[in-house]
Amino acid sequence: MIMGLSLFLLFCVYGVVNTYLPVLLSTLGYTPALIGLLQGVFEGAGLLFPVFVSARVDRKGNYGQVMILLSLLMVLILPPLVYFRNFWLTALMLSLFALGYKGLVPVSDALVQRLLGEHKNNYGKIRVLGSIGFVCITLFLQFSGMVNPDSPFSIAVWVALPSLFFTLSVVSVPQLRRIYPTDTGVSASPSSGRRAAMKELPASFWAGIALLFMAFLGMTPSQRFLSLYVREYLGLESYAGLWALSAAAEVPFMFLSGLFIRRWGTQRIILLSLLAITMRNLVYAVFPSFGGAVAGQLFHSVCFGLLHPAAVVFISERASKKVMAIAISLYTSVSVGIASVIGNITGGLIIEFWGYRSLFVIFSLFPILGILLYYTARSPRVRSLLHRYRILV
Repeated sequence: MIMGLSLFLLFCVYGVVNTYLPVLLSTLGYTPALIGLLQGVFEGAGLLFPVFVSARVDRKGNYGQVMILLSLLMVLILPPLVYFRNFWLTALMLSLFALGYKGLVPVSDALVQRLLGEHKNNYGKIRVLGSIGFVCITLFLQFSGMVNPDSPFSIAVWVALPSLFFTLSVVSVPQLRRIYPTDTGVSASPSSGRRAAMKELPASFWAGIALLFMAFLGMTPSQRFLSLYVREYLGLESYAGLWALSAAAEVPFMFLSGLFIRRWGTQRIILLSLLAITMRNLVYAVFPSFGGAVAGQLFHSVCFGLLHPAAVVFISERASKKVMAIAISLYTSVSVGIASVIGNITGGLIIEFWGYRSLFVIFSLFPILGILLYYTARSPRVRSLLHRYRILV
């Protein structure tokens, strides 16, 4: 698949940022509450690109050009991000960095879906190359000692390197720089394009977005505060290795996700993942040790390895190709992005006042709430009301 190398390198970037962003902010002198707030700003700013640009990208089909611009934006923002140690300037630089960082995934996912055509269930076989890139970079950084976690400059260098290689991978493949325009039949106005897309997406799409929101809200502690938990609470420097373990655990499940999707369907997999997220959080809370962290990271196989492909296929089943990028952007911006904004800000405050174990316990409740809401909506009485108001799950 021509997107393989690009996805590998893109998720090398994600491996460094996921692992070291909270550590970088801690090194800059921010408290857990401020780190949570800054990460919330980061996630919030990342919502802007999908919301305002995805409809235009779908219409013009210039996926490769946009990916090149976004990756270069990340590189350009890194020097001022690590140089200035003022809260407001850090928030501004993180916001600009997030436009590139968060914008790349929906654009690349939309391009993969365009390239796959009718073989949407094979998405996991392509996306798994990103997971392999994540594993490779985190293992390399854990055991090579190339990153100094006490140096923001050192962390920035290792974000910039795979970003530049990602840019080169897109530039060097003509098929990725091709224009894939879609005759959408909508106005040239981006806002009218978004409105048309919103009307086209069925009610079941929005119900799935709500369920996925609960899933990613529940994953906030393990996805945004794991490095700080391991470094500050457990007193260990093995967080990069633990990130590599979680990504490695997701690889076989993501690769085989098409088989699971065909056998169980996307909705059942999403519900299973919600239950696994709750169990994962409770493992961290009940077993606050290196062994508990290892066990928790292994849950990533289901919590993300199955969940993410199922989510993308769920969306592709309910969105036509002319609104694919905006549909995936709604998933990344609402289910992932808004959940992360709320989770980061709330999580930082919970850590500040009640500690890490409370963080995991509290966030274990959200996936269970999602499951309860799903089965409540399936009851005959509620289903009749949903039918009446055309919001059937």
